[in-house]
This record gives sequence, C-alpha cells and structure tokens, in this order.
Amino acid sequence: MQSIRPELQAAGFALYAVSYDSVEVLNNFAVKHGIDYPLLSDEGSQAIRSLGILNEAAAEAVFGIPHPGTFVLNEDGTVRSKHFYASYRERDSGVGVLEHLLGLEAGTHGAMDEAESAGVTVRGWFDKDTYAWGQRNWLTVDLQIADGLHVYGHPIPEGYYPLVVEIEPLERLVIGEAEFPAGVPFRVEGLDEQFHVYDGSVRVRVPVTFMLVDGGTLEVAFKVSFQACSATECFVPQTVRMVLPIGELPLVERPQQRT
Repeated sequence: MQSIRPELQAAGFALYAVSYDSVEVLNNFAVKHGIDYPLLSDEGSQAIRSLGILNEAAAEAVFGIPHPGTFVLNEDGTVRSKHFYASYRERDSGVGVLEHLLGLEAGTHGAMDEAESAGVTVRGWFDKDTYAWGQRNWLTVDLQIADGLHVYGHPIPEGYYPLVVEIEPLERLVIGEAEFPAGVPFRVEGLDEQFHVYDGSVRVRVPVTFMLVDGGTLEVAFKVSFQACSATECFVPQTVRMVLPIGELPLVERPQQRT
C-alpha cells in the first residue's frame, strides 16, 4: 500500500486498497505513512478468499494475507484486467500500474542517461526517481535508430549480435527478464538465415524490485549492446554503459488523525 495515488488520480482513476487488517490498524498505518486514499478493511479475509487471491503459501496465511496486486475495473464495476504477484513482498508503483497494466503514458519518470554510438541514440530511465522496499520499478531503454540503419533482435542466427540490455548486479536488487518488442523479419541478400530487426524507435523494459531499506541513494548501472547495420554493411558491435541514480522514498509522517 505504498503511495501510488498521485499518478493514478492525475490520470482520472480512483484508487482503493483492500487489506485483512482491522480499521484501527489501517487508520494508524495511513496516518504514519501519509496515505489519504481509502483503505478498506476485510477483517476475516472473506472478500480476499472470494476473489481467489488468498496467499496460502505465506507464513501469515492463517491471518488471511492476500497476494499483492491490482484489479482494474470499468465504471460499471466490471473487472477489466488484473495483475498479481506470487510473493507478498512485491508491489507495483503508480507509474507501473499506468504504463504496464493500463498501457498509458505516465508523463513523468526518473533521471535519464543518454549516449550515442554508431548511428544509434540510447536513453534510459526508471519509472520513478525513488524506490521503496518491495516496490517493483521498471527500467526503460529507448533506442532511436538513424534512417537507413537497423539493429538485430531476437531470435538471431549464431555469430550475430542482437540487442541486449543487462543490469549490473547490485545487492538486494532483484532483476527480472527484459521485455523486447517483436522485431521485423529481415533477410540479407545471399544468406539463407532469417533475421529479426528493429529500425526507427524501439523500447525495451526490464522489471526490478528493490528489496532493501535505509539504502539511501543508489546508482544502478546497466549495459546496452547492439550492432547497427545498413542494407550493405555493418558497424562494429557496440556496448554503452549507463548509470542512473535513484533515491529512497521518504516516509511521510502526519500528526493529525483520520476520521
């Protein structure tokens, strides 16, 4: 129940959080963390069980803890989509819900790094400029490929160099699998192999989860490797290394009580 309301409210969505905790516990939690959207108490976990999201594997299952996740409803209450995590430790950010569950542009993101090499401009950023324990963030890598050039995608014949995005390991940082868009089928005259390539603009996203507290500001480094080619020749394979700072999300303390 991290503070994801501002991004969603700005996009015209109403946000409600459901928990197995009592009204009193939720009220204290909301005051401590500065949460001002509705927290709904499902003490006894009847709604959690009826929705099929009870986490039976968690040690707290006896208390009715649910899998963390999001239901997206239409105005008439129909479930439009849902997304839940197996681990109770993971949560989506508001930007993550907007961009990766709803397919909308949040309009804001964290600090950006940029590099240019062999006719390709590479930019990278996180969804947000802050992290919280257990919160899933997304690294977005955007490539702008010069006219007349392409870079290889997946799958690719052996001996060629596809686009690769690799985050360098960092303690307590859980790195997910990169998500690549589908490439365009491409053949090189005189060769039997079929390639998949990207041209123009391409975006790759990598999910990461920060499993640490009191980590302060971190620097997350990642590498983007690719080979740019024209219809007749190829550049030497390139690797650019980029670094993004991301700060710890401060907790908000509010002295007043909710009513």
